Amino acid sequence: MINCPKCSSEALVETPSLGNIPLDVCPGCSGIWFDKGELEALLKQSLGGTPADLELLNSRAGSLACPRCKNKMSRGGLVNPLLLVDKCEACGGVWLDANELALAKKLLGVSGGSSEVKVERPAAAPVEPPARDVKILLIKIAAGIGALLGLVGVSLEMYLYFSPAASVSHAPSAGMAIASVLLFAGGILVLNWGKEDRWS
Repeated sequence: MINCPKCSSEALVETPSLGNIPLDVCPGCSGIWFDKGELEALLKQSLGGTPADLELLNSRAGSLACPRCKNKMSRGGLVNPLLLVDKCEACGGVWLDANELALAKKLLGVSGGSSEVKVERPAAAPVEPPARDVKILLIKIAAGIGALLGLVGVSLEMYLYFSPAASVSHAPSAGMAIASVLLFAGGILVLNWGKEDRWS
């Protein structure tokens, strides 16, 4: 895919609408990019013979960059000094603005066929959700299990602490209570840490 030399944000769309030759057309400005030999082939189809010499007349450095090889293109007359086009001397491609195709056909005595090519912008490809990282998923699962075990531990220690001593088999443990609180808090912290940008 190549971008339009005039509308840098527009990608050229390939279309076979002129003589079944695959041309690259800008959906924004309707300019047409002819790779080397394509303009000659189109004119040969239209004229039924060998087209005129397509070397630029009064060629000078242009301002547009070639969409294929990014070299600066030359600006000059194509067949006639009145038909100013941009041509890449490196790859041989030719850029015609939207109105220049009609003028080229008129100056070359070509009749019939469309003189303007319109294309639609291609539909944007659906954005696929990023693949889930297995390592991050495993960490989240471990953090969830840790938070659950911590909650069970805290609940058990509270039950032992508030229950009458005669109704329970052993006394509550401060160390176990602290460990359970840390396990629960750590699990919740890991589950929520970087939630907006890292844990999706």
